[in-house]
Amino acid sequence: MCATSGRCSHSDRRSRSLRGQCTRTWRPADIVSAVISVRRVVSIVVVVAVLAVAAALGGALIRRHVVYGTVLDASSPSVTVKVGDRFSLKVPDRGPSVGDRWSATAEPDGVVTLVGDELISNSLSDRLFGPSIGGGGGKHYFRFDAERAGQVTVTLTNCFQGCWDERTRAESTTVTWTVTVS
Repeated sequence: MCATSGRCSHSDRRSRSLRGQCTRTWRPADIVSAVISVRRVVSIVVVVAVLAVAAALGGALIRRHVVYGTVLDASSPSVTVKVGDRFSLKVPDRGPSVGDRWSATAEPDGVVTLVGDELISNSLSDRLFGPSIGGGGGKHYFRFDAERAGQVTVTLTNCFQGCWDERTRAESTTVTWTVTVS
């Protein structure tokens, strides 16, 4: 029996099933309406998901710029920045387990200040859980703040495995940038 009328009839678009219970008979218009409703819900979910991903990426890019400023690598050996700007110098790093040990110098003193450095691993698992034995390679970032107008030479040196002998000194690397602060 139907809950509303106590009986099944075609006028209320219900009919009896094989078990004697009332079931709804779907008309083509009902099916089209249901499909449109499902499409609307799916469209809304997709739009919300896209907006969430865009917001996350946008936030990550803003954070990256705030933390690192303008990022330069060895292919850009000179840069001009303004007083108060932040910039970062990026070098490849095979990881501490291999023996890379990067250091930074800036001459003359006082034009720029080293505010931090960090290794960002290429591997997501190394980023989450720390470098694995024999791994941990990625990019080493040195962050600087421009303090006063002038020109400075910033040198990043990788003293491979401590530079104890000829072999390790030969594998060491030096990268130099000329930074003009205006």
